[in-house]
Amino acid sequence: MKNKIRSSLCLLITLSVLSISVGCGSPKTPITIAISNWPGVEPAELAAQLGLYEKHGVQVIIKRFSAYSDSIDALRDGKVEAGMHTLDDAIRSYAANSNVSVVLLTDYSNGGDGLVAQPGIIKGQDLIGKKIGVEIGTVGHFSLLKILNIFKLQPTDVTVVSIPAWEIQDSMVKGEIDAGVTWEPFLSNTAQQVKGKVLVTSKEYPEMIITTMNFRKDVIKQRPEDVQNVVAAYFEAVDYLQSNPQDAYARMAKAEGISADEFALTVQGIQYIDLKANANLFGKQSGKDIYAVTQSIAQFLFDQKVIKTLPDTAQMLEPRFVLDLSTQ
Repeated sequence: MKNKIRSSLCLLITLSVLSISVGCGSPKTPITIAISNWPGVEPAELAAQLGLYEKHGVQVIIKRFSAYSDSIDALRDGKVEAGMHTLDDAIRSYAANSNVSVVLLTDYSNGGDGLVAQPGIIKGQDLIGKKIGVEIGTVGHFSLLKILNIFKLQPTDVTVVSIPAWEIQDSMVKGEIDAGVTWEPFLSNTAQQVKGKVLVTSKEYPEMIITTMNFRKDVIKQRPEDVQNVVAAYFEAVDYLQSNPQDAYARMAKAEGISADEFALTVQGIQYIDLKANANLFGKQSGKDIYAVTQSIAQFLFDQKVIKTLPDTAQMLEPRFVLDLSTQ
C-alpha cells in the first residue's frame, strides 16, 4: 500500500512539474535597444532607471554605443532587437534591406544639430574648397546635404572627411578639418574651443531631423506584446520627464556622462514628441503627418543619390502600437 501511495505521489509531482514547465514556457530573450548619446532618446534610458519596463512586463537592456553608426549596424545585423535612430537613417536602412519598422517618434531637432566652422568662415560660400568632417551614412550626412542645399552648394564644392560625430570636436581643435557636422553639446562646445562659429543649425531645416524607435520586423511579428509594452513604458517615461524634469534630467545626464545643467542646455535644441503628438502624426490627424514627412525626406535622399529606391512608407511606418496605446 505504501509503495502505491508513494508511486501516486511521485506521479502527481511529476505531472505538476510538467504542467508548470508547459505553462511557463521558456524564458524570453530580453529586448535590447541600441542607443547613442542624444537627449531625444534618453527617455528609453529613463524608463529603465525607473523600472517601467518591468512594470509593463518586459525585460529590456539598453545598449549604448559611442559611435552612432555602430548602433545602426547592430540593428541591421540583427545584434539587437531595436534601435533609436533618426528617420532618415531608418529610411536608409529600410531602402537597403526592408527589415526595420518605425514604431514611435521621440523628438524633433530644433537647433540641436548643425555645422560648426573654424574662425574666418562666416558664410556659406566660405565653405567652398574646405574640409568638412561628418559621419558618412548617418544623420550627420543628411544634415550636411541639407546645409549645402541651403547655401546653394553642391557636395563637390567641398571635401568631405568621414569622422564619427563625437570626434568632430577633437579634429576641429587639432585643425584637421575646417568645419564639422555634429550635435549638442559638441556643437556649441566646439565653437567655443576653436573660437569659431556655429554656421547653421537644424532650426534652418525644422522637422526634418526626427529621432525614432525602430524594431526589426521579425521581432514585431513574433513578439508584438513585448513591443507594445516597450512603447507603453517609453511614453510613461516621457510623462515622468514632463512632470519631474529636474530628476529626469539628472538621471539622463548621468547616463551620458555630463552634468544636469549641460543636459538641460542640450534639451533646448530639441522638442520631445509625446504620445498625443505621436498619435496625431501617425493617425494623419494633423496637416503634416509623419507619412508625408517621411516621403519628403526619402525623396530628398533619392534625389541626392543616397538611396537607390524610394521606400513604401506604409510598410516602413508601424502605427499600431502608438494608436492602440493612445485609445486606452
